[in-house]
Amino acid sequence: MVPYIVHIKPNDLILMVNPGETVLEAALRQGFSFPFNCQNAVCGTCMGRVLRGKVAYTNGAEEELCDEEKEEGYAFFCSARPQSDLVIEMFHVEAPKIDPGKTAAYLLKSHEALSPNTSLLELCPQKKEEALPFRSGQYVYLLQDEESHAYSIANAADDSQRIELHIRHTQENAFAEKMLSLAAEGKPLLLSGAYGHCVLHHQPPVSTILLAAGTGFAQMKSLIEEALALSIESPLYLYWGARKREDLYAHELALQWAERYPFIHYHAMLSAPDAGTWSGDIGYIYEYVVKQHTDLSNFQVYASGPPDMVFAALRLFEKHGLKRDFMHSDMLLGK
Repeated sequence: MVPYIVHIKPNDLILMVNPGETVLEAALRQGFSFPFNCQNAVCGTCMGRVLRGKVAYTNGAEEELCDEEKEEGYAFFCSARPQSDLVIEMFHVEAPKIDPGKTAAYLLKSHEALSPNTSLLELCPQKKEEALPFRSGQYVYLLQDEESHAYSIANAADDSQRIELHIRHTQENAFAEKMLSLAAEGKPLLLSGAYGHCVLHHQPPVSTILLAAGTGFAQMKSLIEEALALSIESPLYLYWGARKREDLYAHELALQWAERYPFIHYHAMLSAPDAGTWSGDIGYIYEYVVKQHTDLSNFQVYASGPPDMVFAALRLFEKHGLKRDFMHSDMLLGK
């Protein structure tokens, strides 16, 4: 049962709604702050607009909407059940409050520019005794004032206490720019974690596909380093998709893995390369996977990247025999 993806504008939040659930039920179940009152499509508190996609009602709630409201896409989200992925407009919705868990201050040990817009930060705890324990494949939150962003840990868990992060930064991403600036100034960064259940099965029963988009490669790097440390030699298929060539910021490292270890197979694909910068395959990486592996019934998949990519991959892979329990991603409910 694959959830529907609901993008909530204008705050650019992402909500996963199970088939048969109303938008409000899913929001409250996952800890979102979502306006509502009567829950009977009478008060109008939960009214918003459907910008893209389809909803259905089972309680006649649409009859409470006038013709003009229907034409403009308005819906009562206490009663509306998605019939497809949605883009909705709903004001005053807030994301779930993050349980701070364990927090610790980390300092910059080293910094490397992996590409014009991606940086590697190697961080170490300001106080060794406060280091965050983590497992390979998990992620942390960077905290600043009342804002927080999740970043996959890019190194395997070991005894060094270090945490490696791959941070994509652009002028539009003020938070990332702020974090890089603070780190460069020698100021501590506050980390919370570790979180996530997308960790490596030490004795995989089937072959493994590692699917990454953009900086989702960071999580795959952690898992591969873990597999190498544990001398796991069952087949690992690393597929990395990005838009531009520069977004494959560790392409050479992945090629080195594939050349050195016969059980590691690597393929990269770009969706929008600049002319003359790429001679490889063009398209969406998850579509390439099923061209190479038409029967996925004997595979497990680890996926990291934008939610749209992860869910599109899941839906496609299930059609090719993948068991849902063998799809591992922190984007998926119940994982």
